[in-house]
Amino acid sequence: MKKSILLVFIFISISFSSFSFTWNYSTPEEHGIDSNVIQKVYDGLKDKDVRSCIVIKDEKIISEYYKTGYNKNSIFSLQSASKSITSALIGIAIDQGLIKSVDDPAYLYCPQLANAKNPVMKTITVKQLLNHTSGLLGTDSKIWNEWRNSSDWIEYILSRPMTATPGTFFEYSTGNTHLLAAILENIYKKSLLQIAEEQLFSKIGITSASCGTSPEGVGDGGNGFYMTAYDMARFGQLYCNMGKWEGKQIISESWVKESTKVQARRPSTGSRYGYQWWIRNYGKNGYDGYCAQGFGGEFIFVVPKIKLIVVFTSWYLGDTTFYYLDANAIADSFSTEQKR
Repeated sequence: MKKSILLVFIFISISFSSFSFTWNYSTPEEHGIDSNVIQKVYDGLKDKDVRSCIVIKDEKIISEYYKTGYNKNSIFSLQSASKSITSALIGIAIDQGLIKSVDDPAYLYCPQLANAKNPVMKTITVKQLLNHTSGLLGTDSKIWNEWRNSSDWIEYILSRPMTATPGTFFEYSTGNTHLLAAILENIYKKSLLQIAEEQLFSKIGITSASCGTSPEGVGDGGNGFYMTAYDMARFGQLYCNMGKWEGKQIISESWVKESTKVQARRPSTGSRYGYQWWIRNYGKNGYDGYCAQGFGGEFIFVVPKIKLIVVFTSWYLGDTTFYYLDANAIADSFSTEQKR
């Protein structure tokens, strides 16, 4: 009888383990961060439509800022920061053997690509969709509105001429990520949101998420996720922990490493890109890091070496340089000498 009760207790504990994590709070100085630097960052946000900023260090929230009318329960559009979530789901599918390799032709997992009239499209690999070197017509340009207003986003992309040989040229395109979402829905036979909830969100306690869909009914993995800034921070924390959550490996460490190292470069600027993550260095020590970035100022900055995460949600259409400068300044202020 006692053994039965113990087994039930263990089952319940495992079932609810994803919700046992709650954010703890601390001060910047207790984690080696200069609070004056954070305050200077906040002062610079007041004349911009930045709606929240959360600074996490050592898995604790050490500071947070909200524009009047917003709080920790507010739901924000991630815009293109959604791409990093879709990348995580692709990694999980690979971990589970549902996708054999990023080097596989994407058409093996995507009926729409398998039926493409242009034979070159059948040579596009999963990797080339992940790092935006597919050669497909880029959607994030003057055709954005036309593409988004079309009745079938995938048909629109595949019916247009290609702009480059697959694997030869980087062109950032939400259309690539939309095909990754279609791949996920095909192999799991579920909606993108259901996949995300079952394979990722429920395992790390994200409860606020929703996701839009395209006119043809495919989840908008490139631009359509919504959640609170706190839940965005959970996603960042998962990557900061190399895919592990409370002792359990949710995404393989190898996928986290592969997707957050340089896989391509933007020709015009030299900006470095992984698998749906932007790659940068932070602070005077040049700490390796990366970020999810969305239009209007949605960011999840992750600096694993010093266990730092900075989340921004915004609707600011000006120069985005200050977000990087702010994250860099916070990382730059880190010093073990500041710890009490």
